Amino acid sequence: MIMKRSVCILIVVACAALAVTGVSAENKAGSDKQEVIYIKSVKFVTPLLNQWISEYAKVKPGIKIVVADKNTGTEEADIQLLISDSERENLQEGAYYSSVGRYAVLPVAGKDNPLLDDFGKKRLNAKRLKELFFEKDDLVKHYDAAEKEKYNATVYSGNNPSSVSHAFASHFGFQPGNLKGKKISGDDIYLINAIQKDEKGVSINNLAYLYDVHSRRLKQEIAILPLDLKKEQNAVLETADLDQLIDLLESKSIDLIPVEEISLVFHNDINPAVKEFLQWILSEGQAYNHRFGFLNLDEKRLAQQKEELKAVHLLTYSKK
Repeated sequence: MIMKRSVCILIVVACAALAVTGVSAENKAGSDKQEVIYIKSVKFVTPLLNQWISEYAKVKPGIKIVVADKNTGTEEADIQLLISDSERENLQEGAYYSSVGRYAVLPVAGKDNPLLDDFGKKRLNAKRLKELFFEKDDLVKHYDAAEKEKYNATVYSGNNPSSVSHAFASHFGFQPGNLKGKKISGDDIYLINAIQKDEKGVSINNLAYLYDVHSRRLKQEIAILPLDLKKEQNAVLETADLDQLIDLLESKSIDLIPVEEISLVFHNDINPAVKEFLQWILSEGQAYNHRFGFLNLDEKRLAQQKEELKAVHLLTYSKK
């Protein structure tokens, strides 16, 4: 009887020990689970963003940062990437942004477009660019009807919030809806396909899509529309060399070539690891911008962004 009772006690103790071990293992597994930081990106910036993530993982291997897929909502992302002033101006209270680089936008056509000869004889200044790309607007007091008709071109522009059409239109004092011609849904890479198929098509795009970032040369099937620039500036465009063009745009502000910032947006209740990642991008991460066709911020702007990010005081973070 005593022996049976002893056996029962041993079984109860063993079960309790197993239960405690199970709970401890579960807690350990939970604590060892790597937290993921999600970034909602724009497609043409994603290669640069992936490079930043890859390099940062070498410094902070315990932090997992990934680009969110298209099904991830903006409210679910820890960081959101923006490419236009209008997006930054409409941020909600408690949202902050750090500008981490810049992109440039150029007007282009297929290399066999017959209009290239005409533009070569009379290069495009601001007035002719507006006549070519935009519908008449109150901001444009006069269109020369003969000039407008002579172009006989179809304009292709992007039709989504992540299109550089926003930056191009804003730079010349218009809204994206003022762009002439056909609006292309989807990513801006399809604008290049459109001007390849339409001999008289013209469009705009960012350097990361217009140049081969490996060879550093302008893609063979396209041509930059001749712009009314200084002789030495045109010489750089005509070399079709990405690094020379980036050097030019970082050293000079050229009115006919829009340059816009890219920014990463976060909230003041973020994981502190997000702020650390952004601080790394503003320091070591800048070394990778040129590789992917992006410009760095000028030194004054970069220093300002570092100070502003440093001054952000985060609220107590709680996991979503």
